[in-house]
Amino acid sequence: MSATVALPCESRTATGKSAAHRLRQGRQIPAILYGGNQGATPLSVGTRDLINFLRLHPRNTIAELQFDGATRTAVIKELSVHPVSRRMLHLDFLEITADRPITLEVPLVITGQDPVGVRHGGILQVVRDRVRVRCLPGDLPEAIDVNLSELDTEQSLTVAELATSVTILAPADTVLFKIVAPRVETAVVAGGEEGEGEEGEGEEGEGEEAAEE
Repeated sequence: MSATVALPCESRTATGKSAAHRLRQGRQIPAILYGGNQGATPLSVGTRDLINFLRLHPRNTIAELQFDGATRTAVIKELSVHPVSRRMLHLDFLEITADRPITLEVPLVITGQDPVGVRHGGILQVVRDRVRVRCLPGDLPEAIDVNLSELDTEQSLTVAELATSVTILAPADTVLFKIVAPRVETAVVAGGEEGEGEEGEGEEGEGEEAAEE
């Protein structure tokens, strides 16, 4: 079961692109809380608070949003980030109650030894590293463990083979992981040996507001 973690927020009245831009300049992330009986509630979350939350806890952790002297329980529904800078741009929360099922993505975590196929020279392909599940908030797993130790070359693991008690919203035959044989390519070089040139590698630094994925 996911832990419940406090996340301080602030309610806001100003909305729109200009207001969102001002919030980001002030090291706040604009957010919306959906669900419940009060409709959509505009919020803002401190950039540093959100970074720490995502760094220390799985993204599907149940958060206690604290604002205006009250606490409302929610999960992150969607986090929008800039495609290049990875700066967090907007956050959507979904309010939850203990007796109402929710739908969220849960990561798949590989456990155990390397797959047999990999030990024999095969290559592990990760087709999907998370699945969408539906369950009560109290039953929401932080992750689903996947043991691939017995997976051999040209074999795959599907949704049907996952060991979990929650409902997975994908066909049972959906492939998640597979082992493929390495491709052997023969290059013919005329007129002598082909040398390898050095390639420079640039590193893109992540600022303080980069999303923790």
